[in-house]
Amino acid sequence: MVAMDSPVAAEQQLREAVRRGSVERVRRGLLVSNHGRFEGAGVDPYDVAAAADPGAVLSYHSALEAHGVAHNVGFECQFRSDAVRKPFEFRGIRYVPCGPVGDARSALIRGKSSRRRAATREQTIVDCLCSPQRSRGAEEAVRGVSAFAYIDADALLGIVSAAGPSAAARVGWLLTEKAADWHVAPECLQALKDMVGSGPYRLGPAGGSPTGFSAKWRLILPDADEEASSWITRS
Repeated sequence: MVAMDSPVAAEQQLREAVRRGSVERVRRGLLVSNHGRFEGAGVDPYDVAAAADPGAVLSYHSALEAHGVAHNVGFECQFRSDAVRKPFEFRGIRYVPCGPVGDARSALIRGKSSRRRAATREQTIVDCLCSPQRSRGAEEAVRGVSAFAYIDADALLGIVSAAGPSAAARVGWLLTEKAADWHVAPECLQALKDMVGSGPYRLGPAGGSPTGFSAKWRLILPDADEEASSWITRS
């Protein structure tokens, strides 16, 4: 006989609840109620990521979505995490940890149901331009990051200086295109130019055809100059 308040009984009750469908198992140690007022209720992917790791930081394309500037929305939630190591799926959404939080800069952003922690605008710019494959390609990355209403140029320079010359070339090209909208000072562009080495650098997959080139930034573009420039979201 098992006491009703024993750990064994609790585990048995939980298994029965999962079997009946009144509780859903997201991953080991993480459950979602599907009973009473929660029955059939939607689950915010960002809440799932935060439940999996309260210190998770939404990053890359998911950060674009959290900031409300993503050009397209999909079925993947990307986040930095010091606790979650492997991806998992729940209700059609794939949750993908993208390495540890490290020194990534983040901020709390108000969402539909709660505040969520996401990479800052400036961190997201560097993330998406340096890893466009995590942002659904170079075009989607450029369209998204260029849609920010404003940026903190000093904060961006600090992140770029730690990221290296390739980041400086990519961000420099973007800021040149957005100089008027974001009121980018010439001194900021010069600081980025001073970080750029001999290059060339590439905005996009290493195996892509080099169809455009920014001589100023020693940057190979994934499409013709005019086409790549057309990806910029203008104010």
